[in-house]
Amino acid sequence: MTPFDVAETDRLLTTTRSVRRRLDLDRPVPREIVEETLEVAVQAPTANNHQNWRWLVISEPAIKAKIAEMTLSSWLFHRNDVWTNAGRRRNTAQARRNNESVVVLAETIARVPILVIPCVLGRPPDTEAIDAAWRERMSTKPPQDPGHQVRLGPMRASIFYGSIFPAIWSFQLALRSRGLGSTITCMHVPHERQVGELLGIPSGVTQVCMIPVAYTVGTGFRPADRASAKERTYWERWEA
Repeated sequence: MTPFDVAETDRLLTTTRSVRRRLDLDRPVPREIVEETLEVAVQAPTANNHQNWRWLVISEPAIKAKIAEMTLSSWLFHRNDVWTNAGRRRNTAQARRNNESVVVLAETIARVPILVIPCVLGRPPDTEAIDAAWRERMSTKPPQDPGHQVRLGPMRASIFYGSIFPAIWSFQLALRSRGLGSTITCMHVPHERQVGELLGIPSGVTQVCMIPVAYTVGTGFRPADRASAKERTYWERWEA
């Protein structure tokens, strides 16, 4: 097979940003573009090949407006909590810029051409219940059984979300390669029940996040200001 153009691949990976302020709110996004990029997304790895993702695409203005009301309500609560309880940690220039971009999205999300809600069939695992059931199962085993050292709850939770986020990221990369921007927001999740009733999503389905989708405006994107991976990578053993 022909090797990928590494430079171009790396440019895509390093310039796919969370786009909030630079979404083109007036340019329609064709349905075929959304379908095409979702076909790319579902090629992502999924645990045990479950493919238990579902994608709800919303373009109807009246429905977006109702979701926007709930999103703004959650954002206002979250903003007050973050800047009050964690203000010292968050009150940096970068945090303020990020906050400003989130405000713009919260106030304009009803006008974003497409909203995509990635869902997972089932509900998030109850890690404590899973661990309790495992301990009960192991209660008849001898103390030297290595199963006594095992906790299954965190693994199940990792599998649950680990099978959808690779697909979400692939979706965002596919959008970026076609000139569209996106971001991940969870601000509608506190209203998951109400959003589910509005959209007909069964209560046994988990709404993971929401992805606003639009063409972008302005000049090109560049790599973000990040700490070097070398500074935060340990080999063989964690370093204090």
